[in-house]
Amino acid sequence: MVDGQLPRTMKCDAAQRPLRIAVVYSRIPFPMMRGDQMTVAHLISFLATRGHVVDLYTLAVDGELDAEQAQWLRRTCRGVRIYPQPWRAKLAGLTVGLLSLLPLQVSIFRNPGLKRDLELAIRSDEYDVVYCYYPRTAPAIPSSVKANPGTASFLALQLSQTLNTKRMARNERSWLKRLIYRVEAVLMGRFEARVWQDFNKVVLIGPADVAAVKEQCRAHDQPEIDNWIYGAHGTDTDKYVPANPSEIVPGRVIFSGSMLYPPNIQAVLWFVGYVWPIVRAQIPDATLVIQGRDPSAKVRELDGHDGIWVTGTVPDVGVLIRSAQVCVNPMLAAGGMQNKLIEYMACNKAVVASSVANEGIMAPNSALIIADTPDAFAVAVLRLLRDPEGALRLGDAARQYVLSHWTWEKHFLDLEEAFYNALDKHPVGASEPQNRESDQK
Repeated sequence: MVDGQLPRTMKCDAAQRPLRIAVVYSRIPFPMMRGDQMTVAHLISFLATRGHVVDLYTLAVDGELDAEQAQWLRRTCRGVRIYPQPWRAKLAGLTVGLLSLLPLQVSIFRNPGLKRDLELAIRSDEYDVVYCYYPRTAPAIPSSVKANPGTASFLALQLSQTLNTKRMARNERSWLKRLIYRVEAVLMGRFEARVWQDFNKVVLIGPADVAAVKEQCRAHDQPEIDNWIYGAHGTDTDKYVPANPSEIVPGRVIFSGSMLYPPNIQAVLWFVGYVWPIVRAQIPDATLVIQGRDPSAKVRELDGHDGIWVTGTVPDVGVLIRSAQVCVNPMLAAGGMQNKLIEYMACNKAVVASSVANEGIMAPNSALIIADTPDAFAVAVLRLLRDPEGALRLGDAARQYVLSHWTWEKHFLDLEEAFYNALDKHPVGASEPQNRESDQK
């Protein structure tokens, strides 16, 4: 999906206390095809708008820069350091990782050059905050940084990869992939139980992720994580807007997301295999749009059958989302932060989602319908297709929820406050989740 060439400028004033921040990432943030690329690009935009000095350390993996994007990064960041990560480096990292029992998704991103340069900068007191996005970046940070009183270290684990990988194993049809996921879940559990101890703060998206990391701490005889904060990201409510009535196609259901991503593939195959036949039996002219880049062979095979259209890459995902009467998000794994869910809701759409899909968003029942079995999912979709006015009311509540809780600025301002608190040694962490959850009930 081509979801905008550049992140938008944030609607916020300059900070009263500018910080020097190193953002450490594992791939080029452009084009913004993945949720994590979109998040990192918008985080950089936010930090720059607030007047913070940003250095980006990242790998030349899974992305590329056009001239406009390269210019934007140079203009927005003080320094942009992109390190090559050829297959030889991945193989070397994998070898080291196997010997040290690191998860595969961590070891293949090992880059001695990035680690060396970042460590030298930290020793020279270059940064107030070091912000690592995703667990794969954690080995680049010297464990001694936690003891440095002038630097706050943050690790954005986001979702618990242990929980996510277990779910992927449970829903994987290939026995070989299922075995790989199970081994990776064991390695990641060991990693998550320890890695949080090397950072001042760990960022997790929702209660399920916190509980999963705590479980791994207990399983590996480690202290229970106590330095976590909630943190996620938002969506562009100026881009994802309600549809005009003429844009909506009666009977259209949509799933939107990268169709190269295994959890999205699992979700689509489950929906098409178990839910869609029930819907089509009741409404034969209902149509399903599966939009997203790089659809796998199994997804491509669905195109043209039973009212299904597989789009591949589209120039603007919002156009088709707005055309839907109902949007679905039947995720079986990868709970955490679901971009597609808040994009649906920002577009004023009636949504049917699984409990897993809503773990990080924590939308109330007034803003979407939760369903976890094929029958319940189909009943909810059918009800909304047959009741356009009810679907519109649900969509209205969904957009209001996003406007209140899921803008980019809201979450990044919360993260910035956590930066200040960590530097000032104010307590941040275990008490915050209860505050947020009570706010959202």
